[in-house]
Amino acid sequence: MIPPLAGIKVVDLSHAISGPTCTQMLVHLGAEVTKVEPPVKGDDFRHYTEHAGPPLMSVPFAAINAGKRSVTIDLKSDDGREILSRLIERADILVENFRPGVLARLGFPRDRLDALNPRLVSVSISGFGQDGPLRDWGAYDHIAQAMSGIAAMNATPQGPVKIGMPVVDSFSGYLAVIALLAALRTRDATGKGEHLDVAMLDAALKLIAPSVSVHSYTGEAPASIGNRGYRMVATAEFYPTGNGWIALGANHQHQVAKLLDVLGAADMVDDPRFRDHAARVAHYDGVRGWLIERLSQEDAADLELRLTAAGVPAAMIRDVGQAVEHPHLVDRGLLEEVELPGFDRPLATVGSGFAVDRPTTPHRVPTLGADTDAVLDGLGYDPASIAVLRASRAI
Repeated sequence: MIPPLAGIKVVDLSHAISGPTCTQMLVHLGAEVTKVEPPVKGDDFRHYTEHAGPPLMSVPFAAINAGKRSVTIDLKSDDGREILSRLIERADILVENFRPGVLARLGFPRDRLDALNPRLVSVSISGFGQDGPLRDWGAYDHIAQAMSGIAAMNATPQGPVKIGMPVVDSFSGYLAVIALLAALRTRDATGKGEHLDVAMLDAALKLIAPSVSVHSYTGEAPASIGNRGYRMVATAEFYPTGNGWIALGANHQHQVAKLLDVLGAADMVDDPRFRDHAARVAHYDGVRGWLIERLSQEDAADLELRLTAAGVPAAMIRDVGQAVEHPHLVDRGLLEEVELPGFDRPLATVGSGFAVDRPTTPHRVPTLGADTDAVLDGLGYDPASIAVLRASRAI
């Protein structure tokens, strides 16, 4: 079966997480992605080896760049800009996450992109968007979490708490994919490309869209709830047990009744604190105190099985290693193995995140500039010209 984006050519000028996450998903959908990196240093994410990986090949980089071609080009040189121009002329999509204005200063403002390729669909991902008072501010994931209200909503009594992984970065990339797919459909109907603007702050607020509307309705910022469940009841959050932690998901009254039954306290359903949802919200501290004491006598893994068998959503809190080794995820084939240069076995990466009825294509993680000569050959450069470009350090 032919992948949905087979034949689509992507020029990837992005770095770090948001842009590469976008182009990684395009790889999963079958697009041909050419990643443009600075000579010698490459994408800064290659250097995040404090997490894992050899020099210039951090595992976080590998996780979101497998399957791409890497070409090294000095975009500050005239020859480098000429190479990029040729790439753009042949491309369907361009993805960049420079600060606003950087691509224009490199010689590729929007009107130049339109002149090079009227059918090009481009997306710019930045912290705060391509316009507005904050357009020139720098941003990282936790900055967007701080400004959007996410960190405040996630606060504990000790203060604001950021979500551990860079979820806003990643979500910005996925929003960009949605925008690009819609723009491709429009382009195919009209023959004309367009420019898309994705901002991390906007993406963060999209993540918490219900809470934004709650503020609009009440005039008040939603309370910080930390681990407290979204329905504000103590029967749906995290608890320590006698052996490990467990997440409870008893939001509805019939689930609460089942939870109490599994815990050997079926009569507690008539307790005024447990009588209905409003009561459980009003008596949050009392319900939580009772559950802390009762759950301290349980084993998390055993309780997970008993609760889920009874129809109560629940899960033992696992680390990443325990999660990916779970037979359910193994059975669903979520993980894909890729070739990582310098690593003596395949590297497990997360695939597209959704199941499809077509086989996946094995990918490799590109070493810095691994495909430069092949890409330039495809653009019409002969070996002598490539040698000159390399001697001048344009590539």
